[in-house]
Amino acid sequence: MAGQTLNVYEPDYDPSDVPSAAVASHVVLHPAQPNPFNPMTLIAYELPSTSRVRLVVYDLTGRRVRALRSGETETAGRHEVVWQGRDDSGHLVATGVYVYRLEAGGTVLARRMTLVK
Repeated sequence: MAGQTLNVYEPDYDPSDVPSAAVASHVVLHPAQPNPFNPMTLIAYELPSTSRVRLVVYDLTGRRVRALRSGETETAGRHEVVWQGRDDSGHLVATGVYVYRLEAGGTVLARRMTLVK
């Protein structure tokens, strides 16, 4: 990700508009809940079809902090991951703004979240 511009995608999407049994027609990355958070947050996303998924947390300099999904194949539907504010080595990260980036089905989406202590 170093050297790349990261566009944060904030779609006009209300998850309450979609019945829970429905499968999304496109890849959806939901806002982290809660946000701001301490000590953990839930990241949810939806897949329209079975896809390989990468979900990675970065700091604002573009440095990879934590890989939450590393290319696993996941089925269509809603998926949730809890991030506990730790890096790949298991160390707690500093207070600040982080970007979580989802790659799935040829789509790349990103959002911001804030860890407060």
